[in-house]
Amino acid sequence: MPRPSVLCLAALIACAAHAAEPERAIVGATLLNPDSAPLADAVVLVRDGRIVAAGRAGEVEVPEGAERIDAAGKWLVPGLVDAHVHFFQSGGLYARPDALDLREVVPYEQEIAGVKASLDDAFRRTLRSGITTVVDFGGPMWNFEVRQRAQASTSAPRVAVAGPLVSTWKPPIIADVDDPPIIAAASAQEARELVRAQLPSKPDFIKIWFVVQQGETPARHLPVVAAAIDETHAHGLRVAVHATELETARAAVEAGADVLVHGVFDAPVDEAFVALLKSRGTVYVPTLGVMEGYDRIFVRKPGLTDEERGWGSPDAIASFADLGRISTDLLPGYLPQLWAQDLEPRRAKVAQQNLKTLSDAGVPIATGTDAGNIGTLHGASYVRELQLMAEAGLSPARILADSTLGGARLLGLEQEMGTIAPGKRADLVILDADPLADVGNFGRIHAVMKAGTLWPADALLAGSHEQARHRNPDAFAGATDPANQPEAVVQRQLEAYNARDVDAFLATYGPDIELFDFPGERHTQGLDAMRATYGKLFEANPELHAEVRKRIVRGRYVIDHEVIGGTAQGLTFEAIAIYEVRGGKIRRVWFIQ
Repeated sequence: MPRPSVLCLAALIACAAHAAEPERAIVGATLLNPDSAPLADAVVLVRDGRIVAAGRAGEVEVPEGAERIDAAGKWLVPGLVDAHVHFFQSGGLYARPDALDLREVVPYEQEIAGVKASLDDAFRRTLRSGITTVVDFGGPMWNFEVRQRAQASTSAPRVAVAGPLVSTWKPPIIADVDDPPIIAAASAQEARELVRAQLPSKPDFIKIWFVVQQGETPARHLPVVAAAIDETHAHGLRVAVHATELETARAAVEAGADVLVHGVFDAPVDEAFVALLKSRGTVYVPTLGVMEGYDRIFVRKPGLTDEERGWGSPDAIASFADLGRISTDLLPGYLPQLWAQDLEPRRAKVAQQNLKTLSDAGVPIATGTDAGNIGTLHGASYVRELQLMAEAGLSPARILADSTLGGARLLGLEQEMGTIAPGKRADLVILDADPLADVGNFGRIHAVMKAGTLWPADALLAGSHEQARHRNPDAFAGATDPANQPEAVVQRQLEAYNARDVDAFLATYGPDIELFDFPGERHTQGLDAMRATYGKLFEANPELHAEVRKRIVRGRYVIDHEVIGGTAQGLTFEAIAIYEVRGGKIRRVWFIQ
């Protein structure tokens, strides 16, 4: 009987989703564990979501009847861990209005609705990237629903979560929404109350946003930070602290922080700081690429990697180009000034230097991306982060350890994950090339196994973006209403056009609607201008109608090849219309005639 290859298993996935996994044997790969030497011609046995045995061929017997997965010529690593993400953020241009306020273009409520609607898609893109576990380090209270949603899905990573960040500073806009991701504490007592408010939802961590404004010192906010840490520890939980300056980070660790997220960006770490982290066992989670991500988008030089182009959210990626189309009246003045200088994105050189110093000293490191922030895509930006770690001077073997066992230690789950060993979770990645030769090979993913379910890499994104959005339409009330999906909105617009019903027609458009002649010359803006144009058009052409010959749906874009007839002059003509739909409304249209 021939051995099935990894790619032959796609048809089995749907059936396996709700059934016990058969015993499987992955044979022939080179096994790379972060705590031992490479093992060529390995055999890994998997049953019921766990690893039963792992060793060299001839030492591990493949049971009769086990499904054999031929991985000869490939490399097998533990499932990767992204130790810092935010699923309430899309990674697109509109993700952080406190950093770039474009609410006049896309209201923040609309952005959040889109995030919720695309959550399953974000899960699949994360898993496609070889990431089988993530730590969502803070978001709105609906973050706990994200964890539930992931637990119910075979095509999602494992998700640990924190709720709203307990903050020393109230950021604009996002702190004033109904379910804020960040809540400022004005006193130590308020900080304790904010911690206790999350306890019924069983957070995996409490996250503190230790922000020190210009002219302040960390000592000013230390009572709030210390109280939040003390309250968290009193309930048996661990604390992660956002503290990106050396003295703020030092104060946080001295106050009892278990995890430092982002790392230190402002100054080289000193010997005392290194010794402090080592003595406390503090886990350091660098996010080298996140600030550069903002820069890349803001200076209009996205510089996407192959992984980002191939696996990143189409909606998020498409939004980056919006910055060149939005009226300068709606942009902060510093952006056109940046463009005039033709600046390059800035590397976080100090943060890279500090990572190397701490890694060499033996401080525990866990790889994180801060995915969800503008320019940092869920899953797809992970390899970029690994490459920045390598650029900082970390070896591929060290990066493998930080990205697997480091994440397990952060979670306190070294006995469950982080290495490929008997008894541990069957979370694995099969690679087509050796990641110890080049960390870029972490992007050469052949297949991903999570809890014993094997996904050929391409199968995870085989469905379209819109199909992913429709998988769980009731998961968040109203967020995935089929009537508000792009194709449905455009179809409703077409039917109103053919009925020459100007009110129904305009009801499908947003108040900020813009019409362009491709590629970018705007000729109409706003509903009043559209009413004037189309009201006259419908009145003068009582038989006017459009027929769609071909339609393509790609994320929030609907592209129609239309034939328009029934004009008063008896003319018929063809056009391509590209509709952009956000929040159930058409926001922009480009015409190619």
